[in-house]
Amino acid sequence: MERRIGRRAVLAGAGGVVASVGLGVSAYASEAGRRPPSGELVDVQLLNITDFHGNNRTPTAQIDGYLPGPDGQDTLHVGGAAYLATHLRGIRARENSIFFSAGDNFGGGQPLDNKMLSDESTVEVLNALGLQFSALGNHEFDTGVDYLIDHMMKAKPIGVPGRDSSFRDSTGRPYQGIKFGYYSANILWRKSGRPVFAPYNVEWVTHRGRRYPIGFIHLTVADTPTGSTSYNPKLDSIETAVAGNRTAAFLKRRGVRALVVVVHDGAQQADNWHAPINGANVATGPAIKLAADLTPEICAIVTGHWHWWFNAMLPDPNGVPRPMVEAGHAGQIINEIRLKLDPRTGEVVRDLTVSTNYPVTLDVTPDPRIARIVDYWTAFGERRYGTVAGHLDGDFTPALSVSGESTMGELGADLCLWSARRNGPVDFALVAAKPITGSNAVAGSLLYAKGSNANDADGVILYGEAYSQLGYENPVLTVSLTGQQIHDALEQQWQTAADGTVRYGPLNFSANVRATFDTRRTVGDRVDPAGFRIDDAPLDLTKTYRVAALAYTLIGADGYKALSGFTDPYRNGRDHEEFIDYLRAHPVITPSVRDRIRLLS
Repeated sequence: MERRIGRRAVLAGAGGVVASVGLGVSAYASEAGRRPPSGELVDVQLLNITDFHGNNRTPTAQIDGYLPGPDGQDTLHVGGAAYLATHLRGIRARENSIFFSAGDNFGGGQPLDNKMLSDESTVEVLNALGLQFSALGNHEFDTGVDYLIDHMMKAKPIGVPGRDSSFRDSTGRPYQGIKFGYYSANILWRKSGRPVFAPYNVEWVTHRGRRYPIGFIHLTVADTPTGSTSYNPKLDSIETAVAGNRTAAFLKRRGVRALVVVVHDGAQQADNWHAPINGANVATGPAIKLAADLTPEICAIVTGHWHWWFNAMLPDPNGVPRPMVEAGHAGQIINEIRLKLDPRTGEVVRDLTVSTNYPVTLDVTPDPRIARIVDYWTAFGERRYGTVAGHLDGDFTPALSVSGESTMGELGADLCLWSARRNGPVDFALVAAKPITGSNAVAGSLLYAKGSNANDADGVILYGEAYSQLGYENPVLTVSLTGQQIHDALEQQWQTAADGTVRYGPLNFSANVRATFDTRRTVGDRVDPAGFRIDDAPLDLTKTYRVAALAYTLIGADGYKALSGFTDPYRNGRDHEEFIDYLRAHPVITPSVRDRIRLLS
């Protein structure tokens, strides 16, 4: 189903938000009388995907690999790079076709083999698909901005080539790097205030021997510099609409009359699980306000980040509809926007814009070239999973002792301390062994007994086990916290629910900490600073400490809000890669005896 712009297409949406649906072509009489006949207009095709997240194979999980069927109830199995390639070939116009992404091409919740292979498999696939450029998503920064620039883009090896990165690709060559451009107008270097990447790119289309520019303005979700996986103290951001309008004005002054915003932030339809992929009932999400704030000079808005699908026409500040679209995630959907340019001016004839979402169904022949690349990396990932990463002499599990300690939790805390001390002085480290809210980075297990993998043996930790059982793709941060802030966070391990019950969400600590908490006392008064000892010295409420932990915990997402008041953050390595290095530095790891916390009860 396609969406076309009509002057009367604007309807009142949910909650007073202006939403819209296409009601057929309704040409502006004044424009129709002036513009050239339709055969003389410049036809331009914009094809886009978003949030691919390294899903080279067809996803099997419901949330990633299925879409509502035509009746909104039946489901379609979709995705996979080889099927995506076939659909692209069938949709692509012969001329003036531009293929791009709204970001998060790798990183985030991607398949395990991509994580173990430094995202290089995804890059070869996207290069082969002919992706031309992309907005930066938040997850492009997961392994750090230096990693993104130096390794992902410039193909410089990270660590030992062939062991840690720069693997041989499907052609036998070392990693070649990203061949498409990355852009963002609102992610800045904190120190200089200048954009980390170019804010825009200009693509040229042709018609009867003449070239016409189309400007693409790229925006990234504004909390990227402080998000848990992408946290980086080197980065800053500005509000997306401000950056978008500023860049649009810059391009317009330079004669670019057709402007498109590609933003890694989005929206969703009401009851999105059952909403049609070309539905337009966008009910919530920051992209709705962005559409209302972006200058009328912009003719289309391509969104991402929310992992949903819609195909809407929303009014610009002058009330004129323009497409705002999102193509799901994981290679589920290809969105097509058809623009018509006036050959005399290069401007978009807005009322003739058409947008369509196409599901990447499995009822076509998968592209053989892309399939070979995917198969190569899949087999590589299986071998990588079975590579020995380290050794252990006992079980590490998330099982909590009476005091709230787990061997996995205390391993995580020791890892954070070790990681941080590679880059500077640190007083102690902590992890959430059973978070008050959010997800658990130490919920996996590393067992002494041999597993089912053919390469496993008693006492062996395989790469796949190391990557999947500890951490959740977070950087280890070193931050400054006062003794009072630490005390308050320790008190927040006990929180009273609405029904009066008390929940204990224990923090676990590095081996240089011994803690005594008095649960006989009331909630909020269970931590005596004298009973929290760091290197055998009591907690000093007036002192500032350097503390290491995962970013998710420190920004308060685990429920210990007092930690979020930290200052002077420093980003160390990411949990997965740091754990591999930790295992290399410790030939055999031994479970803690869980004697770091004592509860008086």
